[in-house]
Amino acid sequence: MRSAPAGRRRPGCWAVERKAAGDVIGYCGLIDGGQGIKGEPELAFELLRRAWGLGYATEASKAILDWAGSSGYLRLWATVWEWNSASRRVLAKLGSIETGRKEVDAIHGTTLFLAKQQADRPETT
Repeated sequence: MRSAPAGRRRPGCWAVERKAAGDVIGYCGLIDGGQGIKGEPELAFELLRRAWGLGYATEASKAILDWAGSSGYLRLWATVWEWNSASRRVLAKLGSIETGRKEVDAIHGTTLFLAKQQADRPETT
């Protein structure tokens, strides 16, 4: 997989591409989801079904977290459907913590809000 581009300092998403195969299997990056505090973007990732369960979401997200840390982001947010256990496991591996905030949607279910404090930075609210 390729890492996030150097020099870019604003949120955005990148294609997740397998180096060996050269195929794009999804995206990962930071978005302004409007869910967190201004200046604290949301981690977003989505992979094709054929790439599920192979560690690509975790690997791509770690690259984005590294990039975010070097770009000065102190905390990141993530939202995930309560029923999406695979994405919840990825976020837990990354050190994201459920905030207790939830939004219920009668059609899609409950959205959970998670936060990830960047390493060696004090937690703020």
